[in-house]
Amino acid sequence: MSDARQRRWVALGTSSVLMLWAGALLVSHGACNSTRQPMESPGSSHTRALRADPPAPRVLAPVTRRQLHVTEGQLVSLAEEAQDGTRFAIEAPRQRAVVPESTGDEAELRFTWLGVTDPVIPLASGQQREQVGLKLRARDGCNVIYAMWRIAPSAGIVVNFKRNPDDHESAECGNAGYTTVRPRFMEPLDRLSPGEPHVLRARIDAGVLTVYADGQRVWEGLLPADALALEGPAGMRTDNARVRFELLVPQAAGPTSHR
Repeated sequence: MSDARQRRWVALGTSSVLMLWAGALLVSHGACNSTRQPMESPGSSHTRALRADPPAPRVLAPVTRRQLHVTEGQLVSLAEEAQDGTRFAIEAPRQRAVVPESTGDEAELRFTWLGVTDPVIPLASGQQREQVGLKLRARDGCNVIYAMWRIAPSAGIVVNFKRNPDDHESAECGNAGYTTVRPRFMEPLDRLSPGEPHVLRARIDAGVLTVYADGQRVWEGLLPADALALEGPAGMRTDNARVRFELLVPQAAGPTSHR
């Protein structure tokens, strides 16, 4: 065989090997792409976790008048049997109440806002607020967690806690000891219209407070250690709001202990 012909056969053989190798490489690359899953960034995973539904809430039962301990203000029962009724009216500017034989980690307030009270009384801070809300782990008037539905001057959910370890009466602590909790998730709320029914629900689970408005999760945040250290029952609060309401707490009621 001549040298020229031999070189031609060697070149053809080398080209064939290169084509086979390239084809195998393309097939392998396509298979990898078909099975590869897109990588999720830490940010997208965090966002999905915030939007995930929390554990199913417990079944709640309406509180009767005999179960409700009024610490400030006056309730009017809307039932003929005042001690066994579960629906109440508030016309006074300031209303505070707790359910002593209840756990303090969950409660629900079903209410209808009818408008502002007459007169209107500013808060101890001097600020004027119209609001309806829930008390959680309410040890007393100086040590409590609040989940409030602000009506005016601006609408929205506000969560704060009040901690004064050495004080137990509102007259002792006044406006001292308040800390506002910053949410990690929050949705805006529309202004309320008089006469429309609404539902406010709050729940503490594994150190996280979640607030629902009309069945939708609208606020969620981690409670600081000082707030989680509080112990006490659930309750409710209003400021300068005329409402008709029903308060519900977990059916398996009993004095709360987080020790």
